[in-house]
Amino acid sequence: MRFLPSTAALLAALGLLAGCAPTTTYRHTAYVPAMRPIPFDGRTAEMGTMRVEGTLTGSTIAPDLFPEVGSTAVFVPKNTAEGSVMIAASPNVEVGARAAYASYSWGQASATGTMPMPNAPSSWGVGPEMRIAFPVTKDKRLAIGIAGNLMYYTVPYAEWQLDGPTTECASTASCGYSLANTGSEGHFVYSLGLYPSYAFGHNGEYGHVFGLLAATNGFSNDGFTNTQDTGSTVSSVGPIAIFGGGYGVSYEWLRASATVYLPMTSSSSPVDYGPGLMLTVGVNLDLGWRRRDDAQAPPSAE
Repeated sequence: MRFLPSTAALLAALGLLAGCAPTTTYRHTAYVPAMRPIPFDGRTAEMGTMRVEGTLTGSTIAPDLFPEVGSTAVFVPKNTAEGSVMIAASPNVEVGARAAYASYSWGQASATGTMPMPNAPSSWGVGPEMRIAFPVTKDKRLAIGIAGNLMYYTVPYAEWQLDGPTTECASTASCGYSLANTGSEGHFVYSLGLYPSYAFGHNGEYGHVFGLLAATNGFSNDGFTNTQDTGSTVSSVGPIAIFGGGYGVSYEWLRASATVYLPMTSSSSPVDYGPGLMLTVGVNLDLGWRRRDDAQAPPSAE
């Protein structure tokens, strides 16, 4: 029987690792977009081309194992799929739009006791985007890129109500909560980033490295409360800084880049984000503007 004390200690430690949530009269939950920078490699395409790109982002969070009354309790996508269509209106400017999607099955809870979303709704958003890049040196190896967008997201939310007495640290499946309210609402997410880059090779044929300094907004809610709300408790927080960098390459019409980043959050933030990874693949499609201009140009005198 000498093993019993160690077994009890192990079970107690496992209980602490699992965390616990306050037994409040109401619990609110929502499926919010992950905080991340704009997928941009710091270089614009040639004038008269359309850049079509797809990006897959992996986001991590450090869950709040011991939330308190008023703590945030939301689901955040572990993966986000994005697509953008950008037109190079000039040698230094691209304008277009971006769309993002995340399945509910990709969600991760921000805190112990986060209640599930009824009907497993997905998260999606869409909005305009603009990119600017200009060379700093004559050989164009060093350049500064700027990107900004404004995305409109549908954010589903739900309110759960305590039905009867329960115990602290109970799992969400046995807490005795029933659904009291559910719905969805629109929220805007702004993003702005600075992307300095340096190209390798005479014409950048060996790719380029780029840095990242961005700012965006995140979300919070009143996840654990004893006050009933008739609607959502989701609200925007920020701006929150993001640092990172990556590597981009292009070959003829094909472009690709990889980005690593880290939002500047902590355990005191509504959601504590960890490092993230972006993988982007795209193509440049010639719109024929340059060929048309060349055809209309007068012949040169020789």
